[in-house]
Amino acid sequence: MIKKENFNNRTNWRLNRQELQIGLSATQFTGDLGGGGGPGIDYSTKDIDWESTGSGVEFSYKYRFHPYLSTKTCLSFFSIEGDDKYSEELKRKARNIHFKSTCFDFSQRLEFIFYANEFNGSFYHLTSRAKRRKSNTQLYVFAGLGFATYNPKASYNGVWTELRPLKTEGQATSYSQATFIIPTGFGLRVGLTKKIRIGIEANYTKTFTDYLDDVSTKYADPSLMSSSAASYLSNPSSVYSVGDKRGDPNQFDAYYRLTFQLIYNIGKR
Repeated sequence: MIKKENFNNRTNWRLNRQELQIGLSATQFTGDLGGGGGPGIDYSTKDIDWESTGSGVEFSYKYRFHPYLSTKTCLSFFSIEGDDKYSEELKRKARNIHFKSTCFDFSQRLEFIFYANEFNGSFYHLTSRAKRRKSNTQLYVFAGLGFATYNPKASYNGVWTELRPLKTEGQATSYSQATFIIPTGFGLRVGLTKKIRIGIEANYTKTFTDYLDDVSTKYADPSLMSSSAASYLSNPSSVYSVGDKRGDPNQFDAYYRLTFQLIYNIGKR
């Protein structure tokens, strides 16, 4: 039997104090475009379109200053996308708007390690008490602050065209290309050796913009647009009229990331 004292053992937590991490991510956008059937549910996984999955890469540095707490500085490059053609809701599908965006975000996070079983670093021999002492596993939750940049584009005559300069909703000025963010999530790390771990992390990031997808308010008059591209991309289906609802300005956009990590311990062992 595994003794109670081994269930959450942090005896060697200082041996994992500093780590470099690299990760590959699958991304999902949740906002005004795409989504499931029925009315949209703000910040819900119900509106995820698996066909609109993006990808990314993440680099980070983690410093553990307490058996239960660590900080992580994270830099990410990734793509997000959305397309009404994948929606199960008829009004959204009829709107027929799409986008993709390359994004960058930087954040500082605080991790709370609520479960740890840390001994010598290996995790794959667990059949005896001696081998269990080589396990190195952590479960954690995190939250942080940061900022992200974005640049939504749509395909026009076969060319991916930047949407921000087109002012597709008749804005007097273009919206910002950066936003503050609040990343939250949870993760698992397990040791392969004394120096190397692997991990998986689920991340939900709230933004403070409604323009990740270039859609927020109402349809503008196409005759007042600056170009034929702006006129077409503002209302590609021509189903809706000037003043009709194009998006929901009352809720900000968000994105998800599922990241698979390779982790290297740079501390002394």
